[in-house]
Amino acid sequence: MKTYRLKRWALSSCVCSLLVIGSCGIEIGDWSQAKYERTVQQQAPLAAGSTLAAETAAGSISVAGADVTDCNVVATISARAPTEEEAQQIAEQVNVKLESVGQTLTVRAEKPHLKSNRSVSVSFKITVPKQTNAECTSSYGSIELANLDGSAKGKTSSGSINVTDIQGSTELNTSYGSVTCRNVAGQSIKLKSSSGSLTAENIKGSVLLETSYGSVTCKNISDGDIKLKSSSGKITLSKASFGDCDAHTSYGSIVTDELKGDSIRLHSDSGSINVTTASASTIGVSTSYGRINCQQITAGDVTARSGSGNIDITCSQLTPAEITAEVATSYGSIDFAAPPNFSGQVDLKTSYGSIRTDLAVTLTGEISKKHIQGRIGDGKGRLHLETSSGSITIR
Repeated sequence: MKTYRLKRWALSSCVCSLLVIGSCGIEIGDWSQAKYERTVQQQAPLAAGSTLAAETAAGSISVAGADVTDCNVVATISARAPTEEEAQQIAEQVNVKLESVGQTLTVRAEKPHLKSNRSVSVSFKITVPKQTNAECTSSYGSIELANLDGSAKGKTSSGSINVTDIQGSTELNTSYGSVTCRNVAGQSIKLKSSSGSLTAENIKGSVLLETSYGSVTCKNISDGDIKLKSSSGKITLSKASFGDCDAHTSYGSIVTDELKGDSIRLHSDSGSINVTTASASTIGVSTSYGRINCQQITAGDVTARSGSGNIDITCSQLTPAEITAEVATSYGSIDFAAPPNFSGQVDLKTSYGSIRTDLAVTLTGEISKKHIQGRIGDGKGRLHLETSSGSITIR
Protein backbone atom coordinates (compact mmCIF):
# COMPACT_ATOMS: atom_id res chain seq x y z
CA MET A 1 0.00 0.00 0.00
CA LYS A 2 2.84 2.43 0.84
CA THR A 3 4.54 1.70 -2.48
CA TYR A 4 1.34 2.34 -4.42
CA ARG A 5 0.75 5.63 -2.63
CA LEU A 6 4.32 6.73 -3.30
CA LYS A 7 4.05 5.99 -7.02
CA ARG A 8 0.68 7.74 -7.23
CA TRP A 9 2.10 10.78 -5.41
CA ALA A 10 5.14 10.92 -7.74
CA LEU A 11 2.92 10.69 -10.84
CA SER A 12 0.60 13.39 -9.53
CA SER A 13 3.58 15.65 -8.79
CA CYS A 14 4.93 15.25 -12.33
CA VAL A 15 1.54 16.00 -13.88
CA CYS A 16 1.07 19.07 -11.68
CA SER A 17 4.54 20.32 -12.58
CA LEU A 18 3.84 19.99 -16.29
CA LEU A 19 0.53 21.80 -15.94
CA VAL A 20 2.23 24.65 -14.08
CA ILE A 21 4.92 24.90 -16.74
CA GLY A 22 2.28 24.94 -19.48
CA SER A 23 0.35 27.72 -17.77
CA CYS A 24 3.51 29.82 -17.59
CA GLY A 25 3.80 29.86 -21.36
CA ILE A 26 6.78 27.52 -21.66
CA GLU A 27 6.71 25.17 -24.63
CA ILE A 28 7.07 21.56 -23.46
CA GLY A 29 5.97 18.97 -26.05
CA ASP A 30 3.12 19.60 -28.43
CA TRP A 31 0.21 18.38 -26.23
CA SER A 32 -1.35 17.21 -29.57
CA GLN A 33 -2.06 20.86 -30.23
CA ALA A 34 -2.18 23.13 -33.22
CA LYS A 35 0.81 25.37 -33.86
CA TYR A 36 0.99 28.82 -35.40
CA GLU A 37 4.20 30.69 -36.15
CA ARG A 38 4.86 34.21 -37.33
CA THR A 39 7.96 36.35 -37.88
CA VAL A 40 8.43 39.95 -36.83
CA GLN A 41 11.27 42.21 -38.00
CA GLN A 42 12.24 45.41 -36.22
CA GLN A 43 15.12 47.85 -36.30
CA ALA A 44 16.54 50.53 -34.02
CA PRO A 45 19.65 52.75 -34.04
CA LEU A 46 22.53 51.44 -31.92
CA ALA A 47 25.73 53.42 -31.53
CA ALA A 48 29.06 51.61 -31.35
CA GLY A 49 30.03 50.89 -27.75
CA SER A 50 26.43 50.55 -26.58
CA THR A 51 24.89 47.59 -24.75
CA LEU A 52 22.29 45.22 -26.14
CA ALA A 53 20.07 43.49 -23.56
CA ALA A 54 17.94 40.67 -25.00
CA GLU A 55 15.39 38.81 -22.87
CA THR A 56 13.00 35.93 -23.52
CA ALA A 57 11.21 33.53 -21.19
CA ALA A 58 11.12 30.68 -23.69
CA GLY A 59 13.14 30.70 -26.89
CA SER A 60 16.65 31.00 -28.23
CA ILE A 61 18.75 34.16 -28.62
CA SER A 62 21.40 34.67 -31.30
CA VAL A 63 23.47 37.87 -31.46
CA ALA A 64 26.13 38.55 -34.10
CA GLY A 65 28.28 41.60 -34.70
CA ALA A 66 28.59 43.05 -38.21
CA ASP A 67 29.51 46.22 -40.08
CA VAL A 68 26.16 47.90 -39.44
CA THR A 69 24.94 50.97 -37.55
CA ASP A 70 21.56 49.61 -36.42
CA CYS A 71 20.20 46.79 -34.33
CA ASN A 72 18.26 44.45 -36.59
CA VAL A 73 15.93 41.96 -34.91
CA VAL A 74 14.14 38.99 -36.42
CA ALA A 75 11.75 37.51 -33.86
CA THR A 76 10.16 34.12 -34.43
CA ILE A 77 6.95 33.72 -32.43
CA SER A 78 5.59 30.21 -31.99
CA ALA A 79 2.25 29.61 -30.27
CA ARG A 80 0.42 26.38 -29.43
CA ALA A 81 -3.24 25.93 -28.50
CA PRO A 82 -6.05 23.38 -28.93
CA THR A 83 -6.99 24.99 -32.26
CA GLU A 84 -5.00 26.74 -34.96
CA GLU A 85 -7.27 29.76 -34.73
CA GLU A 86 -6.53 30.19 -31.03
CA ALA A 87 -2.80 29.61 -31.61
CA GLN A 88 -2.85 32.37 -34.22
CA GLN A 89 -4.66 34.73 -31.84
CA ILE A 90 -2.04 34.11 -29.16
CA ALA A 91 0.87 34.65 -31.57
CA GLU A 92 -0.60 37.90 -32.89
CA GLN A 93 -1.00 39.26 -29.36
CA VAL A 94 2.76 39.02 -28.74
CA ASN A 95 4.38 42.43 -28.99
CA VAL A 96 8.13 42.66 -29.71
CA LYS A 97 9.60 45.82 -28.20
CA LEU A 98 12.93 47.61 -28.67
CA GLU A 99 13.42 50.14 -25.86
CA SER A 100 16.43 52.44 -25.57
CA VAL A 101 17.52 53.95 -22.24
CA GLY A 102 20.84 55.75 -22.18
CA GLN A 103 23.39 53.51 -23.91
CA THR A 104 21.35 50.33 -23.46
CA LEU A 105 18.90 48.92 -25.99
CA THR A 106 16.57 46.26 -24.59
CA VAL A 107 14.89 43.69 -26.83
CA ARG A 108 12.00 41.80 -25.28
CA ALA A 109 8.51 40.48 -25.96
CA GLU A 110 5.24 41.22 -24.21
CA LYS A 111 3.00 38.15 -24.09
CA PRO A 112 -0.71 37.73 -23.32
CA HIS A 113 -1.90 35.83 -20.27
CA LEU A 114 -2.33 32.18 -21.21
CA LYS A 115 -4.79 29.54 -20.08
CA SER A 116 -3.70 26.01 -19.27
CA ASN A 117 -2.31 23.93 -22.16
CA ARG A 118 -1.41 27.04 -24.14
CA SER A 119 2.15 28.09 -24.76
CA VAL A 120 4.19 30.65 -26.64
CA SER A 121 7.89 31.04 -27.31
CA VAL A 122 9.82 33.94 -28.81
CA SER A 123 13.28 33.44 -30.35
CA PHE A 124 15.49 36.36 -31.41
CA LYS A 125 18.06 36.52 -34.18
CA ILE A 126 19.84 39.86 -33.78
CA THR A 127 22.51 41.67 -35.77
CA VAL A 128 24.32 44.59 -34.11
CA PRO A 129 27.38 46.79 -34.71
CA LYS A 130 30.53 44.83 -33.96
CA GLN A 131 31.47 47.24 -31.13
CA THR A 132 28.59 46.19 -28.87
CA ASN A 133 28.31 44.75 -25.36
CA ALA A 134 25.77 41.92 -25.17
CA GLU A 135 23.66 40.74 -22.22
CA CYS A 136 21.28 37.88 -23.04
CA THR A 137 18.86 36.00 -20.79
CA SER A 138 16.55 33.09 -21.58
CA SER A 139 14.67 30.88 -19.14
CA TYR A 140 14.33 28.01 -21.62
CA GLY A 141 16.44 28.22 -24.75
CA SER A 142 19.94 28.33 -26.19
CA ILE A 143 22.15 31.42 -26.52
CA GLU A 144 24.70 32.20 -29.25
CA LEU A 145 27.03 35.20 -29.32
CA ALA A 146 29.57 35.89 -32.06
CA ASN A 147 31.90 38.50 -33.55
CA LEU A 148 31.67 41.21 -30.88
CA ASP A 149 34.21 43.77 -29.67
CA GLY A 150 32.71 44.15 -26.22
CA SER A 151 31.78 42.25 -23.08
CA ALA A 152 29.45 39.26 -23.39
CA LYS A 153 27.04 37.89 -20.81
CA GLY A 154 24.69 34.98 -21.33
CA LYS A 155 22.40 33.16 -18.90
CA THR A 156 19.79 30.47 -19.45
CA SER A 157 18.05 28.11 -17.07
CA SER A 158 17.89 25.33 -19.63
CA GLY A 159 19.86 25.39 -22.85
CA SER A 160 23.33 25.43 -24.36
CA ILE A 161 25.51 28.53 -24.74
CA ASN A 162 27.95 29.01 -27.64
CA VAL A 163 30.28 31.99 -27.91
CA THR A 164 32.90 32.71 -30.59
CA ASP A 165 35.14 35.63 -31.55
CA ILE A 166 34.64 37.95 -28.59
CA GLN A 167 37.01 40.78 -27.62
CA GLY A 168 35.97 41.49 -24.04
CA SER A 169 35.23 39.94 -20.68
CA THR A 170 32.82 37.04 -20.93
CA GLU A 171 30.43 35.50 -18.36
CA LEU A 172 28.24 32.54 -19.33
CA ASN A 173 25.93 30.55 -17.07
CA THR A 174 23.44 27.75 -17.69
CA SER A 175 21.65 25.48 -15.24
CA TYR A 176 21.13 22.61 -17.68
CA GLY A 177 23.27 22.56 -20.79
CA SER A 178 26.77 22.79 -22.20
CA VAL A 179 28.87 25.94 -22.59
CA THR A 180 31.36 26.40 -25.44
CA CYS A 181 33.68 29.38 -25.72
CA ARG A 182 36.18 29.86 -28.55
CA ASN A 183 38.45 32.68 -29.73
CA VAL A 184 37.82 35.00 -26.79
CA ALA A 185 40.15 37.64 -25.34
CA GLY A 186 39.20 39.57 -22.22
CA GLN A 187 40.24 40.37 -18.71
CA SER A 188 37.98 37.66 -17.27
CA ILE A 189 36.31 34.60 -18.83
CA LYS A 190 33.83 32.76 -16.59
CA LEU A 191 31.86 29.68 -17.66
CA LYS A 192 29.44 27.85 -15.36
CA SER A 193 26.95 25.01 -15.72
CA SER A 194 25.00 23.17 -13.05
CA SER A 195 24.73 20.16 -15.36
CA GLY A 196 26.71 20.16 -18.58
CA SER A 197 30.16 20.12 -20.14
CA LEU A 198 32.39 23.20 -20.48
CA THR A 199 34.75 23.86 -23.39
CA ALA A 200 37.17 26.78 -23.75
CA GLU A 201 39.60 27.07 -26.68
CA ASN A 202 41.89 29.86 -27.85
CA ILE A 203 41.35 32.05 -24.80
CA LYS A 204 43.36 35.04 -23.57
CA GLY A 205 42.65 36.22 -20.04
CA SER A 206 41.94 34.79 -16.59
CA VAL A 207 39.75 31.70 -16.85
CA LEU A 208 37.23 30.33 -14.34
CA LEU A 209 35.28 27.22 -15.37
CA GLU A 210 32.94 25.42 -12.99
CA THR A 211 30.40 22.63 -13.54
CA SER A 212 28.57 20.39 -11.12
CA TYR A 213 28.03 17.50 -13.53
CA GLY A 214 30.11 17.45 -16.69
CA SER A 215 33.58 17.48 -18.18
CA VAL A 216 35.89 20.49 -18.52
CA THR A 217 38.07 20.87 -21.62
CA CYS A 218 40.53 23.73 -22.18
CA LYS A 219 43.05 24.26 -24.98
CA ASN A 220 45.30 27.16 -25.94
CA ILE A 221 44.83 29.32 -22.84
CA SER A 222 47.10 32.27 -22.00
CA ASP A 223 47.53 35.64 -20.25
CA GLY A 224 45.92 34.98 -16.87
CA ASP A 225 45.21 32.58 -14.03
CA ILE A 226 43.32 29.33 -14.64
CA LYS A 227 40.81 27.79 -12.25
CA LEU A 228 38.88 24.67 -13.27
CA LYS A 229 36.37 22.75 -11.16
CA SER A 230 34.02 19.83 -11.74
CA SER A 231 32.01 18.04 -9.07
CA SER A 232 31.72 15.02 -11.36
CA GLY A 233 33.66 14.92 -14.60
CA LYS A 234 37.02 14.71 -16.35
CA ILE A 235 39.26 17.78 -16.64
CA THR A 236 41.50 18.18 -19.70
CA LEU A 237 43.93 21.10 -20.06
CA SER A 238 46.49 21.48 -22.86
CA LYS A 239 48.76 24.14 -24.35
CA ALA A 240 48.34 26.68 -21.56
CA SER A 241 50.50 29.47 -20.14
CA PHE A 242 49.37 31.25 -16.97
CA GLY A 243 50.15 32.70 -13.58
CA ASP A 244 48.51 30.17 -11.26
CA CYS A 245 46.68 27.04 -12.37
CA ASP A 246 44.24 25.23 -10.05
CA ALA A 247 42.19 22.23 -11.25
CA HIS A 248 39.91 20.18 -8.99
CA THR A 249 37.46 17.38 -9.72
CA SER A 250 35.52 15.38 -7.17
CA TYR A 251 34.90 12.37 -9.42
CA GLY A 252 37.01 12.12 -12.54
CA SER A 253 40.51 12.13 -13.95
CA ILE A 254 42.76 15.08 -14.79
CA VAL A 255 44.85 15.10 -17.97
CA THR A 256 47.23 17.95 -18.86
CA ASP A 257 49.78 18.60 -21.58
CA GLU A 258 52.17 21.48 -22.29
CA LEU A 259 51.63 23.69 -19.24
CA LYS A 260 53.77 26.66 -18.24
CA GLY A 261 53.18 29.03 -15.33
CA ASP A 262 54.14 30.13 -11.84
CA SER A 263 52.30 27.37 -9.97
CA ILE A 264 50.30 24.25 -10.83
CA ARG A 265 47.86 22.54 -8.44
CA LEU A 266 45.87 19.51 -9.58
CA HIS A 267 43.57 17.46 -7.32
CA SER A 268 41.06 14.67 -7.81
CA ASP A 269 39.02 13.16 -5.00
CA SER A 270 38.62 10.00 -7.05
CA GLY A 271 40.53 9.65 -10.31
CA SER A 272 43.94 9.44 -11.95
CA ILE A 273 46.18 12.40 -12.79
CA ASN A 274 48.35 12.48 -15.93
CA VAL A 275 50.75 15.35 -16.57
CA THR A 276 52.93 15.60 -19.68
CA THR A 277 55.44 18.44 -20.11
CA ALA A 278 54.79 20.97 -17.37
CA SER A 279 56.93 23.84 -16.13
CA ALA A 280 56.35 25.93 -12.99
CA SER A 281 58.08 27.07 -9.82
CA THR A 282 55.86 24.72 -7.82
CA ILE A 283 53.86 21.69 -8.96
CA GLY A 284 51.43 19.94 -6.63
CA VAL A 285 49.33 16.93 -7.67
CA SER A 286 47.13 14.83 -5.42
CA THR A 287 44.37 12.25 -5.59
CA SER A 288 42.51 10.31 -2.96
CA TYR A 289 42.03 7.26 -5.19
CA GLY A 290 44.01 6.97 -8.40
CA ARG A 291 47.36 6.83 -10.13
CA ILE A 292 49.66 9.81 -10.65
CA ASN A 293 51.82 9.95 -13.77
CA CYS A 294 53.96 13.07 -14.37
CA GLN A 295 56.37 13.06 -17.29
CA GLN A 296 58.90 15.72 -18.26
CA ILE A 297 58.10 18.14 -15.48
CA THR A 298 60.27 21.15 -14.64
CA ALA A 299 59.95 22.60 -11.15
CA GLY A 300 61.98 23.51 -8.10
CA ASP A 301 59.30 22.24 -5.73
CA VAL A 302 57.22 19.10 -6.44
CA THR A 303 54.55 17.49 -4.28
CA ALA A 304 52.67 14.33 -5.27
CA ARG A 305 50.28 12.39 -3.02
CA SER A 306 47.90 9.52 -3.64
CA GLY A 307 45.67 7.79 -1.11
CA SER A 308 45.73 4.63 -3.23
CA GLY A 309 47.69 4.35 -6.46
CA ASN A 310 51.12 4.19 -8.08
CA ILE A 311 53.14 7.37 -8.59
CA ASP A 312 55.49 7.76 -11.56
CA ILE A 313 57.45 11.02 -11.92
CA THR A 314 60.11 11.95 -14.47
CA CYS A 315 61.94 15.28 -14.15
CA SER A 316 63.06 17.06 -17.29
CA GLN A 317 66.63 18.01 -18.17
CA LEU A 318 65.82 21.59 -17.14
CA THR A 319 64.73 20.75 -13.60
CA PRO A 320 67.00 22.39 -10.98
CA ALA A 321 69.61 20.02 -9.52
CA GLU A 322 68.56 21.06 -6.01
CA ILE A 323 64.89 20.17 -6.43
CA THR A 324 62.68 19.58 -3.38
CA ALA A 325 60.25 16.70 -3.87
CA GLU A 326 57.70 15.19 -1.47
CA VAL A 327 56.12 12.04 -2.91
CA ALA A 328 53.85 9.74 -0.91
CA THR A 329 51.22 7.04 -1.50
CA SER A 330 49.44 4.81 0.95
CA TYR A 331 49.00 1.84 -1.40
CA GLY A 332 51.18 1.74 -4.50
CA SER A 333 54.71 1.90 -5.85
CA ILE A 334 56.81 5.02 -6.50
CA ASP A 335 59.10 5.49 -9.50
CA PHE A 336 61.05 8.77 -9.45
CA ALA A 337 63.50 9.90 -12.14
CA ALA A 338 65.56 12.69 -10.57
CA PRO A 339 66.95 15.61 -12.59
CA PRO A 340 70.50 15.38 -13.93
CA ASN A 341 73.16 16.03 -11.29
CA PHE A 342 70.69 16.02 -8.41
CA SER A 343 72.36 17.15 -5.21
CA GLY A 344 70.83 16.97 -1.75
CA GLN A 345 69.30 14.78 0.94
CA VAL A 346 67.51 11.51 0.17
CA ASP A 347 64.88 9.87 2.39
CA LEU A 348 63.25 6.68 1.05
CA LYS A 349 60.79 4.66 3.13
CA THR A 350 58.37 1.78 2.62
CA SER A 351 56.52 -0.36 5.17
CA TYR A 352 55.85 -3.29 2.81
CA GLY A 353 58.02 -3.41 -0.31
CA SER A 354 61.53 -2.98 -1.65
CA ILE A 355 63.76 0.06 -2.29
CA ARG A 356 66.01 0.40 -5.31
CA THR A 357 68.26 3.33 -6.23
CA ASP A 358 70.29 3.75 -9.42
CA LEU A 359 72.00 6.80 -7.90
CA ALA A 360 75.03 6.66 -5.64
CA VAL A 361 73.79 7.52 -2.16
CA THR A 362 76.08 8.21 0.75
CA LEU A 363 74.18 6.55 3.58
CA THR A 364 73.71 8.16 6.99
CA GLY A 365 72.08 6.84 10.15
CA GLU A 366 70.69 3.33 10.55
CA ILE A 367 70.68 1.13 7.42
CA SER A 368 67.49 -0.82 6.63
CA LYS A 369 65.96 -2.54 3.60
CA LYS A 370 62.79 -0.56 4.27
CA HIS A 371 64.33 2.83 4.99
CA ILE A 372 67.27 4.58 3.35
CA GLN A 373 68.60 7.97 4.40
CA GLY A 374 71.60 9.65 2.88
CA ARG A 375 72.98 12.29 0.56
CA ILE A 376 73.80 12.71 -3.07
CA GLY A 377 76.38 15.45 -3.55
CA ASP A 378 76.59 18.53 -1.34
CA GLY A 379 73.56 20.49 -2.51
CA LYS A 380 70.46 21.67 -0.66
CA GLY A 381 67.93 19.59 -2.58
CA ARG A 382 65.69 17.03 -0.93
CA LEU A 383 63.89 13.88 -2.07
CA HIS A 384 61.38 12.30 0.30
CA LEU A 385 59.67 9.25 -1.17
CA GLU A 386 57.37 7.18 1.03
CA THR A 387 54.79 4.41 0.60
CA SER A 388 52.98 2.28 3.13
CA SER A 389 52.69 -0.68 0.77
CA GLY A 390 54.75 -0.81 -2.42
CA SER A 391 58.22 -0.58 -3.91
CA ILE A 392 60.33 2.55 -4.40
CA THR A 393 62.66 3.16 -7.33
CA ILE A 394 64.83 6.23 -7.78
CA ARG A 395 66.69 6.82 -11.02
